[in-house]
Amino acid sequence: MSEKFDVIVIGGGVVGCAIAWYLAHFDLQILLLEKDLDVCSGVSKANTGIIHSRSYWTPRTLKGELHLRSLPWIEQAEKELDIEFLKTGALTVAFSRSELEFLKTLKRRGKIKGAEILTPQEARTLEPMLSDKIFAAYYDPETRVASPFQLNLALAESAFLNGVRFIFGQEVTGFEKEGNHIRIFTREGEYLSRWVVSSAGLSSSYLAQRSGENIPSLRALRGEYLVLDRECKDLVRHVLYPVPVGETKGILVSPTTDGNILVGPNLEVAEDEDTSTTKEGLKEVEEGGKKLIPFLPVSQTIATFSGLRPTSPDRDFHIFFSSRFPSLLHLVGIESPGLTASFGIAEYTGDLLKERGLKLSEKRDFIFRSSFPVFRKLSWEERKKLIQEDADWGKIVCRCEEVTIAEVKHALLSSPGASTLDGLKRRVRVMMGRCQGGFCGMHLPFLMAETLGLEEREIVKSGKNSFYLGKETKEVRSGAPLY
Repeated sequence: MSEKFDVIVIGGGVVGCAIAWYLAHFDLQILLLEKDLDVCSGVSKANTGIIHSRSYWTPRTLKGELHLRSLPWIEQAEKELDIEFLKTGALTVAFSRSELEFLKTLKRRGKIKGAEILTPQEARTLEPMLSDKIFAAYYDPETRVASPFQLNLALAESAFLNGVRFIFGQEVTGFEKEGNHIRIFTREGEYLSRWVVSSAGLSSSYLAQRSGENIPSLRALRGEYLVLDRECKDLVRHVLYPVPVGETKGILVSPTTDGNILVGPNLEVAEDEDTSTTKEGLKEVEEGGKKLIPFLPVSQTIATFSGLRPTSPDRDFHIFFSSRFPSLLHLVGIESPGLTASFGIAEYTGDLLKERGLKLSEKRDFIFRSSFPVFRKLSWEERKKLIQEDADWGKIVCRCEEVTIAEVKHALLSSPGASTLDGLKRRVRVMMGRCQGGFCGMHLPFLMAETLGLEEREIVKSGKNSFYLGKETKEVRSGAPLY
């Protein structure tokens, strides 16, 4: 007999986890199902991480409404999740008089105190490396930058702390009505819930179609990125945008919360959810970045990647109840600014469920999350104290990012913890530094296996069959400790 839940959330991206976190403020039995082996494994893992200010909202759209609705949540989220968004501000750059009109539109739309249109000289006072060919720039002081990984994981951890259950490796295949409940079918089992929220990213239109909705399939748009080494940290201090053309905000240059510089994305249609990068695409990204920063040090690129956006034909969010299952809510086409709007989407979802009959009785004992120390960011005194308490704090496993064995073990044993190398990477930044795993990639599988009680050959990079180790070589004996 299947266990019954009040709400099941399908999808462990930033929006699905935000919904689970929001609903965890109330006395509900909640389950989150994710088809991959970890949260933040789909669309959410590959984006710019920008918290767009109200200057960049899209009028007369649902995504614009939920963008604005999300902004008042920022400070509360920082306190409850124990994270900090980097308040960088932004410069949107015009290269001609005709583009100046767009800057004026941003200023009128935002009505932000301290926002202004700058001359080229004023803009270069803020960003000395900016192109000398610019005509003007709009300065927005309210733009922030988040780590997509940190935000997604913090939401998941907070939801778990407050009673949400997570089950991974569960790809939903269909729905069936059972009284006033919905039975969810996956390839591995069945689950029963009074209410279901489908926030499945690129699979969201497929699941809506499986529930009987006649809606078009989403188009996957791919954007490629360059990641520059932390040595380039002081290259730019603000998010730099061009004036957008067509369907995209354009190729931007942005600081990140971890000190790298991000350049991208371009825009192209992806076939079969392909997240590869191409020589032509990365060249386009480089040229777009150099339009803003002519002396962009692309020789300092340490990684390239691409992300996918689940795009509806009208480029808007679509949030609606199923016509066949009155307590099944679909979220379709949640692309940019989905990360910015995630808090607003979560609150809106709660309101829709409440209007349909879900009782929201607020908990009195909601638990605030506390973040785990990051060794690289600690003072020498703080490091010394931790090492005295646990020697694993003094053992560096990732030299580029200064990640310790203590941090790796915590990431593996926390809830929900990492069960893959990519999940570990997103939690503590191993394999994200200059050598991209050339050093720590030798040690981590053995440390993971020992900590999780697995065989070394069971360790996977991301998916169920992406085994990291294949067979023994003369240099490495299976099971030999390398850390």
